[in-house]
Amino acid sequence: MARLDETRLSTWRELQSVTAQLERLIDTAVTREWQVPLGSFDVLAALARLGAHVQPSDVADELRMVRSTLTRRIDRLEEEGWISRGARPDLTYDHCATVIVLTPRGRALWRAMNVTYRRAVQAHVMYQLCDDDVATLRQLSAVVAPERSASTS
Repeated sequence: MARLDETRLSTWRELQSVTAQLERLIDTAVTREWQVPLGSFDVLAALARLGAHVQPSDVADELRMVRSTLTRRIDRLEEEGWISRGARPDLTYDHCATVIVLTPRGRALWRAMNVTYRRAVQAHVMYQLCDDDVATLRQLSAVVAPERSASTS
């Protein structure tokens, strides 16, 4: 294992900084158009990807998000009527098996916001990357990414 020298540490700091800056730019674009923050869109998008009757822990794993943070976002999304919580239909005996689903309003919002989101990702990140750059970035992400469930406990 390589020693954590100044070059490696500054590389890590730069990765943190660039990621935060890009997220702010994308959040600004999404929030400006929809008055809904990127974090809320991320939850809606995860639910759209994962399908119906998803447990909150699955969403947290998908987003690599701390469960308490996700719970607060779910609360806000439910208040807006974009998601709903209920018992898992196939586990009627287990009252602890809460699931969340996109409501029709939530699905419509996600679809509309997705256009803005994709446009912002293209404008702020992907326009400057060729296919080889994208492949390299995906490879590096796979190398350094922790297990999904390890980051959400």
